[in-house]
Amino acid sequence: MDHQVSVVLKNGERYAFPLGAEDLAAFDPAGARRWIGEAFHAAELETPNPVGKLLLVDQILMLALNFKPAEYDPLHPEVKKFLCAALQAMGRPSLTIDMAAYKL
Repeated sequence: MDHQVSVVLKNGERYAFPLGAEDLAAFDPAGARRWIGEAFHAAELETPNPVGKLLLVDQILMLALNFKPAEYDPLHPEVKKFLCAALQAMGRPSLTIDMAAYKL
């Protein structure tokens, strides 16, 4: 395992997804941020910020919430792509997406 994304669902269930370099090769950081932005708009999600400022963290959290819990186990290919993009966009070797606490 080169990298890992952990996901905590709203019901408290926790999953850890190891991601190798070959998984992450689809995105560079800028491409990952662009993909997240496009996925956010394609899902027709709206910013939770009342002043309209859209943060990358909010986009990642809202996209994570947009997937059904069953798509995390077993891991759906589109969710895996999202997790790779989130990790690359944040520029970290590991990331926890905590939907219960609404934080990264």
